[in-house]
Amino acid sequence: METSILSFFYLEGDFKLIEGRLKKRKNHFFKPNMLVSQFDTLEVPSNDEKDVYVIDIKPPLVEVIDNTVKLIDEIITKENR
Repeated sequence: METSILSFFYLEGDFKLIEGRLKKRKNHFFKPNMLVSQFDTLEVPSNDEKDVYVIDIKPPLVEVIDNTVKLIDEIITKENR
């Protein structure tokens, strides 16, 4: 069994979702127009990258956090077997 001490979390959300959230921020350095270049250079992880875990950011923040904590618990449990 191959284990890794390092894991990556890819926060998955489409352009419109993230743009909408950025527009709600006040006085933040990252402006919505900067998002285009970020999506242009984004490299979505492939299925063969076993150390990358995808987090769906569509749900409300509290749910995203809950799901992420549960996933971390699962990873830790799996690696301690």
